[in-house]
Amino acid sequence: MPRKKKILFIVNPTAGTRTHKFEEALISKWLDHERFDYEMHVTRHAGDGTETIQKRIAEFDGFIAVGGDGTVNEVFKGVLDSKKWFGVVPSGSGNGLARTLNIPMNIEGAFQTLNKGKVRSIDYVKINDDSFVNVAGIGFDAKVAHKFKNLKVRGLKSYAKVTLQEFGKSKDRPIKISFKGKTFKEKAMMVSFANSTQFGNNAFIAPKAELDDGKVNIVVLKKFQWLDVPFLVWQLFSKSIHQSRLQKEYAVKKATIESKKGIYLHIDGEARAKVNKVKLKVVRKGVKVIA
Repeated sequence: MPRKKKILFIVNPTAGTRTHKFEEALISKWLDHERFDYEMHVTRHAGDGTETIQKRIAEFDGFIAVGGDGTVNEVFKGVLDSKKWFGVVPSGSGNGLARTLNIPMNIEGAFQTLNKGKVRSIDYVKINDDSFVNVAGIGFDAKVAHKFKNLKVRGLKSYAKVTLQEFGKSKDRPIKISFKGKTFKEKAMMVSFANSTQFGNNAFIAPKAELDDGKVNIVVLKKFQWLDVPFLVWQLFSKSIHQSRLQKEYAVKKATIESKKGIYLHIDGEARAKVNKVKLKVVRKGVKVIA
């Protein structure tokens, strides 16, 4: 009989909008105990997931993020430079990576995916002195992320409210995108760096992106007017944003993006400090995920 795999659940107690928070009883109910032994760790502060995994990396075969894309980011960074894998039980606001990996949004379905135990290698992207596995970006959506993180009530409605509030203040900024010895000057309201296809909630910012193609899709979106909003929203949710006249896209292995003025940054949906320069480099199939 094969040895049981030992896994550590990294649980973000503040993720998402669910009335009933994730409890250990759910692991007892849905995990295949003939295949897995487990422990559970509830995070106490930002970065705790990564720190915990790095301290205990030798004790476990895999690590499961229970939360949204921010929690996934912490867990995936914990297993970098190791032969260990990570998985996702989605319970965040958007769950972009889980959706791209076709992991069900319900608890039972997510555990069924975990129990099947199929591990695959996917890309991740180095961004300055950090890393991401789903989507990062600068500009408008990053500013929204900064506002969103301070809200007491999270979820799609709250996110939409902040988005509408900030939209009227947004404007195009001049940026430079450099790769393969060439520099492209653009004006953009926001620039997304997509390793996967979507932000979350099935809003597809880069429908042509693939998790294992060795490239990151740089999506430039120009300032749009209120009249453009309904059609752009439809394009986002119908996987056709790449057809918009307001969008331009570059698929690259590495690139540098520069702005004269400091610009808001987010990494996997989590707000970061303003930056003037972003350096991107794809690590091909550099991390293992169970999906």
